Order: sequence, then C-alpha cells, then structure tokens
Amino acid sequence: MPRMNWFFIALIGPILYAFANHTDKYLISKYLKGGAVGSLIIFSALFGIVAMPVALFIHPDVFDITFFRAAALSLNGMLVVIAILCYFYALHKDEVSHVVPFYQTIPIFGFILGYFILGETISIAQGIASFVIIVGALILSFELEEDTVGFKKGIVVLMLAASVLYAVNGVVFKLIALDDGFWLSLFWSLAGQVTLGVFFLLCVRPYRRQFFAMLRENKLAVLGLNSLSEVLFTIAESVMAFATLLAPVALVLLVDSFQPFFVLVVGVLLTLFFPNISQESLLRRHIVQKITGIGLMAIGTYFIGT
Repeated sequence: MPRMNWFFIALIGPILYAFANHTDKYLISKYLKGGAVGSLIIFSALFGIVAMPVALFIHPDVFDITFFRAAALSLNGMLVVIAILCYFYALHKDEVSHVVPFYQTIPIFGFILGYFILGETISIAQGIASFVIIVGALILSFELEEDTVGFKKGIVVLMLAASVLYAVNGVVFKLIALDDGFWLSLFWSLAGQVTLGVFFLLCVRPYRRQFFAMLRENKLAVLGLNSLSEVLFTIAESVMAFATLLAPVALVLLVDSFQPFFVLVVGVLLTLFFPNISQESLLRRHIVQKITGIGLMAIGTYFIGT
C-alpha cells in the first residue's frame, strides 16, 4: 500500500472523534437540562454489554485468569467510566473546542506513570514537548471576556482528572494485557464498566431518576444520538487500530493529535450553517485563543511521539 494511504486512513479517526464529541455536546445541551449527565453515563457504561460478547467470541477463554487480575482489570475499566463522567460534566459547562484539547495532556501523565510503573524513560525532548502542551492547556484555561479575564478552574479540574484516569487506565491495561492478551483484558475492562453502570443505575438515585426520565421524555432521540456517538467512537478506534497495521504505531497515534483541530473546524461549520445544533463563539479573541492553544498542544503531542 502506498506510503501516504495510511495517513488518510488514520485521519478518519480524529474526524469521527470530533463528530462524536459534538454529538455528545448536542445531546447534553438539548436533552439533559441542568447538567443531568447521570443518565448519559449510565447509558455509556452499559453500552459495554454490546461489546463484551464480541470479545468473548474472539477469545472464549476469558475466564482463564486469576481473581486478582480480573478484579484489577474491572476496577481499571471503572476508571474509564469516571473519566467519561468528568468529560460529560465539562461538556455541560463549556464549548467542545475548549474541552477536548485537554485530552492532549494524557501522554504527559502516561509518561509519568509509565516511568514509575513500567520503567519507561522520558527524553529531554519529550519533557520539553510536555511543557509546550501544558502551556497550550493554560491558554485554553482562561475565559476571555471583553472587560475581564477569568480562569476556568472547573473545566481544568474535570478534564485533567479525566486525563489522569485515562493515563492510569492505559498503563494498567498494558501491564496486564502484555501477559494475559488483549481480548481477555478488554473483556474484563468492559465488565468493570458495565458493573459501575449497574451500580449507578441501582444505587445512585439522582442518576437513576435522570436515566428513566430521559427515556420517558426523549426515548428515540436520546437513544439514537447516544448510539450514534458510541458507534462513531467505535469506528474511529477500529480505523486507528487498522492504520497501525499499515504504519508505525507512533506515527498513527500522532495523527490523533489532529482531533482538537477537527473539533474546532466542525464547531465553526455547525455554528455557521446549523446554529441550532452547535453554538461556537466566533469572536476574534476566542478564535485566536483556541487556535493558539490547540496549535501548541498539537506541536507538543507531535514531538512527544517522535
């Protein structure tokens, strides 16, 4: 296959991720008034029920694992649900183009955890690149109004928490999957996600009430949009995985750093042509802020992987 084909295939991933991010934002803004994201997190967590049979079919010996390692993978899967919950709350508070770029901090936390847990090393160049990502994140952390400048503490805390949890999940998953295999590890991670989803449904009354209220009031719309988001994420992950068969993994992962850029582009296009779906600020100071912050984070992400 020609050298450049892998790049365009891999590029499909961040584009689909961007559309999924905006689908989540529309769903939260239109159907989940008052930040009632508990209903959405239950649906997302329970969606793992769909993927578990696939892992079981591909790797029938999923129960050939010690209790401790299965429990560790399940707890690790629960971290993903909590990370998504932080992401949903952040989306409720701010625009997608301000929220999603914070995911570029995941490699920084991954380096730190990888150093202490997996014995992986960090080069000077990667350290500098991490600093550049932090600067880009700080630029996006400020709320620029006409007369005042504020700090988006809530967004920063939520998204950094999500990034830390994703980094922990990645390191722990790799640590166990290297010995027990990908599909077995995926099955028990999904089991953890579903378990936490069931816990939220049965034991967290506000989330349960939000979930059933959402189904009663907007059943088809919510189920359709939520399913669309999950499908987009799944296809994006599959495309990225396929691209790693055509090119070095590091190069494919670097393409994923385009996601914040596509999030911004899609947001602007939706605001211009479908303002009832998305409302992205097109003020000059906000556009400059987003381009600068996203640009720095993309550059940092690039040099982390080289």
